[in-house]
Amino acid sequence: MTLLLQIMRTKLLMLNPVAFVVFFMLGYVSAAAAALDHSAARLFQARPQHGAWTAGLEIKLAEGWKTYWRLPGDSGVPPQFDWSRSTNLAAVTIGWPAPRRFTDAAGEAIGYHDKIVLPLRVDPADPQKPIGLALSLFYAVCKDICIPVQEELAVEIHPHGRGSAADQALLADFASRIPASSGTGSLPRIHALRVIGSGAGSVLEVSVEGKLPPESIDIFVEGYPKAYFRKPSAAEGTNDASRFRLKIDGLTDVAELRGRELTLTLTSGARSLVQTMIVE
Repeated sequence: MTLLLQIMRTKLLMLNPVAFVVFFMLGYVSAAAAALDHSAARLFQARPQHGAWTAGLEIKLAEGWKTYWRLPGDSGVPPQFDWSRSTNLAAVTIGWPAPRRFTDAAGEAIGYHDKIVLPLRVDPADPQKPIGLALSLFYAVCKDICIPVQEELAVEIHPHGRGSAADQALLADFASRIPASSGTGSLPRIHALRVIGSGAGSVLEVSVEGKLPPESIDIFVEGYPKAYFRKPSAAEGTNDASRFRLKIDGLTDVAELRGRELTLTLTSGARSLVQTMIVE
């Protein structure tokens, strides 16, 4: 993509969204071109683990570009997966390595940069036959602008196939980044959630059983799609490194949040934990 075309696209997007859509539909940014310029995805087979068939979905990103987690942030597009073209496939379970939060003038995004591999558990309908794993994948890649990408991927998974040693190591690396469940000792458990304040000034307070450095911690909250929970900070007016507060965008009725079950992904450096809690 030339610099001139980048400038043209950016100006159309900023000044006239309708013209941008027309420009897009005319083929300026086709999914194939976006994939070639900014990202590339593939499926690969890996060694069976504990009797389960495994595979990986790798997305490589050009320098400076990012793609989204299942919760994309205050704006963005989560990836979408369509496995309907597969053969001999009973189920697919997707593993999600811990993401990171990106903040810029456009807001907050949650996702990955450089490269991401999603570990896949694939269950065959007939374990004596190979799986024809086929994926229609829709995702977005972003830098100064965001581009939608559609890719058609396929790989054959054999009952005793192992894949390459490099792919096996790659999958193991990213599988190790999937957040652990609470109680495994990777990070202190979350022991309380409560809402403080009301309306636009409300925050979610997260209390953990231990102390964590505020500068390295992040908490991603799922389970209440009407609102977005921003990056946490240490509770104001205290030196307590075990309580963190997240500003809440879009919450109009605090009562809706109280008693609700939320899933929290807690990260601190390379460590991560996922836990489900009820808001007090």
